[in-house]
Parts: sequence; structure tokens; C-alpha cells
Amino acid sequence: MPPWTCPNNKCAHNKQLRPGQPCPLCGKEAKEFKFQEFGDLLKEKSKFKKSIERTKNHKRNLERAKFCPKCGSPNVDFLVYYNPSIWRCFQCGYEGTFLLEGAALAAKIQAHYQKSLERAHKSSAHKEDETTSVKLA
Repeated sequence: MPPWTCPNNKCAHNKQLRPGQPCPLCGKEAKEFKFQEFGDLLKEKSKFKKSIERTKNHKRNLERAKFCPKCGSPNVDFLVYYNPSIWRCFQCGYEGTFLLEGAALAAKIQAHYQKSLERAHKSSAHKEDETTSVKLA
């Protein structure tokens, strides 16, 4: 007797179902498979489960990562290895004991820091234009 299971390869349910029974996770009706097709379907479902786990692990690792509170860069390290409470950012030069953990907040800080750098660059370019025009006059 060929196996009946959920035909959705993005559904985590891979147990055998009765003919016509809906899948308890996605609601699709069970389908009859030949043994070779069933093996291929289980392989696809296994790959999908592993990709979901990799995504979850990546998100967990991003939440554990340490970020600079000034510029949001993940490029931070101990300043002195015998005193690991002082951190240094290699992008902006921040030195201190406070660090961020959380990629969402770090992304907001990075965007704000980039805007402030652009504003500072524009104001310095505007001041250079004023000094050259004063020298010419």
C-alpha cells in the first residue's frame, strides 16, 4: 500500500495520513505517493526544515552579537584583554563599557549615524565654499 501524506513540501508534517485526511499543520488534503516520490518529498521537507533552523540560528546569533552604541557597527573588540570590560569600536573609535546587543536597534543607530555623517560632510563642504568665495572677493 503506497503512503499517503501532506503534498506540501513547505509543510513540516511528514507523518503518514489516511486517504483524504487534511494535514494538521497546513490543511491540505493527503495525497497518495509512490515510494520513490514519497522519499523525494521527505527529502524536500527535510531541506526546508533545515533552512528554517538555519534562519532561526542566524537570527539568534545576530541578537547575541555586540554592536557599538555610537555608530552601530559590529566591529568591536576588547580594548585590553586583561580588562575585558572596556570595548573599542574600530569604525568610529568609541571606547567604553556599554555595548548593544540586538541587530534591530543597531540598524537604527547605523542609519542615524550615517545621516549625521552626511550632514557633517555637507556643512563642511558649505563652509569651504564660503571661505573660497570670501577669499575671491
